[in-house]
Parts: sequence; structure tokens; C-alpha cells
Amino acid sequence: MSLAQHGSVSWRFGIARIDRYILERALVPLTASIGIALVALLLERMVRLMELMVNQGSPVLLVLKLLANLVPHYLGLALPLALFLGITLSATRLSVDSELDALQSAGVGLTRLLRPVVWLTLVLTAVMVLLVGWLQPLTRYQFRALMWAATNSAWDLAVEKGSFFNGIGNYTVLIEDIGDNGRTLKGVFVQQRKSDGGTVMMTAETGEAGRLPESGQIVLKLRNGRRVETERASDKVTVLSFERFDLPMEVAATDPFRDRSGERELTFTEMVCQLRLQPVADAPPSPPPWPCSAEATPLQFKGNRLQSEMHARLVRVLSLVFLPLMSIPLGLASRRSQKGAGLVVGVILLTFFNYLLQFGEKAADYGKLSPWIGLWGPWAAMMVLSFFLFWLVKERPRDNPVETMFEALERLRGNIIGSIRRTFSRA
Repeated sequence: MSLAQHGSVSWRFGIARIDRYILERALVPLTASIGIALVALLLERMVRLMELMVNQGSPVLLVLKLLANLVPHYLGLALPLALFLGITLSATRLSVDSELDALQSAGVGLTRLLRPVVWLTLVLTAVMVLLVGWLQPLTRYQFRALMWAATNSAWDLAVEKGSFFNGIGNYTVLIEDIGDNGRTLKGVFVQQRKSDGGTVMMTAETGEAGRLPESGQIVLKLRNGRRVETERASDKVTVLSFERFDLPMEVAATDPFRDRSGERELTFTEMVCQLRLQPVADAPPSPPPWPCSAEATPLQFKGNRLQSEMHARLVRVLSLVFLPLMSIPLGLASRRSQKGAGLVVGVILLTFFNYLLQFGEKAADYGKLSPWIGLWGPWAAMMVLSFFLFWLVKERPRDNPVETMFEALERLRGNIIGSIRRTFSRA
């Protein structure tokens, strides 16, 4: 019984051994690529967030919440490239170690080897649908809301040195000098009006404004001061000297953050609802269509951004479909060939494809180009190219398409130089 027949029999009772072997070869570089990409992208953003939040006196927990909301966005960027690297590197190792020759001699062709890779691609496509359709819009809005809450409180907007600040409930604050964007304080005077008519006055040489990790509430950490409390009923005065006093501030809230209404903050179902709710000329009023709720109302969008955003998300999700057909041909290599040539060419193709999608989406936003041309056109071109590359290696299994292209270019260059030399020799 051949290896191909053994694999088909084993599939009745579970995953075939050859499929499991190929998946193991692909999953190791795939998971490593995702981890490295996420760490690199999050570290770069964490540095900027830490600098901003430290200046605002925000706790480290808030920075971690912001980074957690960035994970779906960066995961959506890293997943296609990681899938390409995983399949390409596994194909390179199979061909360099001569395992591909052994499999093909046992009757296992490239089409059969494509099966487990397609399963893996379908699973990651479902993950991309979840990321692009729901997690990214919701976490993008949550990230913006947290950033707004951390940088737009009444304290950040209104406190000034040398002037009274009354936006803290029953408190009145006067600060002689302020540094570090309202965080470092000098010469602090605080007066609190109690509900029974009494007052509490505090003075401190220095202080620091920070935020509680749980709620982000402003806390004044006063140093070296006095607290004087008077009771109106008994005219009793209590004086307290302190080295450190933490005073939570009930800061008056600014206007609430806007609703989730941007086209990039809508989930797939909400986008479909908005596309169906867009007003049509001379159309009679009707109840909201599926999948809208009874309270759904049409939102306003600039230009064609809603339509282009919907097309862009679908294209990015379906971009994973052609990756197996492109990765396996570019990963094939022999012991004497350049093993990284196909990998480099593939990364360049994917980068160029991503820039084309960005350009097509912007052009579709302003109505300069139809999304069917600006977005689906590059996708169709990559799909055709991937099918061609896979057909090429099926016809010539040991030839890498990149090497074949370079050889054809070298032959063309040689023919052109030979023709020029013959022309000048006759003259």
C-alpha cells in the first residue's frame, strides 16, 4: 500500500499522519512569527503610551488596558504575513531535506500536500472574520475612549497656576506653580465646603497629581502641610500637621465621549444595517430591515467611506485564500539554489499588495475609483498569480518560479546582447 493510500485510510479515523506532519512544520514558524510581530508592534506603541500616560499621571494599569485593546488590530496585521511565512518555510524545509522527493515518489503530489494547508487557512480565515468584523471595531472604539478619558478630564483642561479652580465638587484649589503638565504642584491651597456649613482648609509645600488605577480618579498627594477644620455649630477648630496626605478629587466630568458611530468602529452586522438604512431618493418610509434593530437610525458618513470600508474588510479577510497557492511554489528550493529568494519575493509582493489596497481604499473613499477596481482588482490579480505559480510547480515540481523567472530574464538578456553584437559585427 502506498503512502497516499495509507494517508487516505488513516483519515477515516482522524487526521492523517502526513497532514499532521505538514501542519506541525507550518505551525512552528507561524506561531513564532505572530509572537515576534505582536511583541515588536506593541513595544513600539507601549513606549509612546508610557511617555504620554506618565506626563498625565496615569497608572500603569491604564497603559496595559490600552495595549490590550491594540492586540486585535496588530493581530489582524500579523496574521496574513505569519501564514505566508509558516507555509513558505515549511515548504522550503520539505524540499531542501529531500522529503518532498520522497513523498512524490510515494504518490503524494503537491495537490495532496495542499489539503492540510487549506484547512489551516480556513481556520485562520474564520479568526480574521472575528477580528476584522467584531473585535477590531469594538477595541478601536474602547482604545479611543480610554485615551480621551485619560487626557480630557476637567483637571487637565482647566487647572492653571495662580488662579482658583472650582471644578472639583465642593473644593476650591489654588496652586502657585505647576509642572509636568499639571502633575507636579508647589504651594497648594485647598478649601472644602462641608454640608453642615463648616470648612476644611489645607496648605502644602509640594504635591503631586495622580490617578487611581481602578477608576482613573484624580488624587492630590500633598507633602509637608497643615489641615485646619472648623465646625460651624461649635466653632471648634482642629489643626493637623502632616508630612503626607492623599486627597481624592471628585473632579467634575467633562462631556461624555461620543457614541460609537465611525465606519471603522462598526461591526459587520452594523455595517450591513447602515448600508441598508442609507436613504434612497423617493423611497417611502419603512421599518428598519434585517439585521437592524427596531431603534436603528441611519448615520452620516463622508463620501463613500462606508462602502469602501466594507469592501476593504472583505478583501483583507479573503486575502488569506490565495496565500497557500502562492506560498508553496515560492518556498520550494533545492540544495544548490538560493533558499531565501522566494521568501523575499513573496514579502515584497505582499507589501506591494497592501499598499495597493490602501491606495484603492482612499481612492474609493472620495469616489475617485470604484472599490471593485481599487480593492478587488489587486485581489483578483494576486489570485491569478498564485494559481499560475502553483500550476507552474505542478508541471515542473523541482523548479522554483523565482529561479525560473531569473533564468528567463538571463536568457532574454543574453539574446538581446547577442543580437546587438551580431548587428554591429555585420556593419
